[in-house]
Amino acid sequence: MPMVKDYLENKFKHNIEAGKLQFGVAQETTSMDVAEVLATSDYDWLFVDGEHGPHTVQTILAVARAIAPYDMTPVVRIPQAGTGILKQLLDSGIQNIIIPKVESGEETEDIMYWASYAPRGNRGMGASVVRAARFGRHADYFERAAKEICILPQIESPKGIENLEAIAKTPGIGGVFLGPIDLAVEMGHGVNIFHPEVEKAMDYAITRIKELGVPVGTIAVTPEQAKHFADLGVSFLGVGADTAFLTQGADAALKMFKDGMK
Repeated sequence: MPMVKDYLENKFKHNIEAGKLQFGVAQETTSMDVAEVLATSDYDWLFVDGEHGPHTVQTILAVARAIAPYDMTPVVRIPQAGTGILKQLLDSGIQNIIIPKVESGEETEDIMYWASYAPRGNRGMGASVVRAARFGRHADYFERAAKEICILPQIESPKGIENLEAIAKTPGIGGVFLGPIDLAVEMGHGVNIFHPEVEKAMDYAITRIKELGVPVGTIAVTPEQAKHFADLGVSFLGVGADTAFLTQGADAALKMFKDGMK
């Protein structure tokens, strides 16, 4: 049976490896309709936030299916590291996974152990009959899995910054994602990601990870900040979120009509 496209080719991973800047938008809601609306825009990746949004494996899969016809790649952040959730998402065909609050090389090695087949790890062999291999249509899934899967530990604490090199040097990771908001909070600066100490830590982390030859990404809240991070060498950026678009759009529309009717 002919396949419509090569579902194993992970465009997001190959683009960040090549240093081609990828713009993403976060989805906090679980709506597949919202996901599809966002996919009609020109974002490269959908940041499905399963850490803070009320997502389940089923809602993540529904969102991934909704955007599958479009030129957008799902990148899923899970609530926490664990062999079960990693196996379920990988077998569901989710190839890009962010793991929050990673603080050591040992943690990162555990994550890669759970996400990899033997001899690298202990991931169970079931993908050949489920969505990951498109229900057996991709007979070469096992041979291509390591090349196409992109595991992204997230550094978002002073301890994580301290152990940055051990995390980034862990064999097999697809890149490192930096979380400036939690970093600012843990450094005692609330949510002020523009505090000089936070900015210094972020600049160091981006520069050092880039020097190690590992793709690095983060979020940006202003165009100026995005440009600064891009100049330092990030290859993927999260800019905006569905819930923010809804609240900002709703407020702007109401204000426009009220002001226009005065």
